[in-house]
Amino acid sequence: MGFKEVGGRKKYFKFAECEIGEVLVEGEYHREVQGKYGIQYEFLNIDGEVHVLNGSGQLKYKMDFIREGDKVKITYEGSELLTKGPMAGKSAHQFKILRDDDASPSQDEGVEGEDGLGEFGDNLDELPF
Repeated sequence: MGFKEVGGRKKYFKFAECEIGEVLVEGEYHREVQGKYGIQYEFLNIDGEVHVLNGSGQLKYKMDFIREGDKVKITYEGSELLTKGPMAGKSAHQFKILRDDDASPSQDEGVEGEDGLGEFGDNLDELPF
């Protein structure tokens, strides 16, 4: 049985102070919480600390593909000037998220059944196309 510290310190990141290529998290995704300024994501980092990332547009989008318990590595990729949409002219933080599928809970990715054929079963002659 492995023990983990309860109520330990949390490490927060100010993205504007992060270096391009800096690894912010390498560990297990725990949960999404509503923080004082919006959504935050909590991770148990491999160093045993809880790392917290504030939600931003691209990070929120990419976190939709991550489930609790997934092992991830998140790298800060700098900021990019947006040229379209309601946020045009503003800078947006960019991230690279790698998920370790070998060490993460199973990912369904929308495929039904073991063979991916879903309701059509094993008989390819029954496919409607």
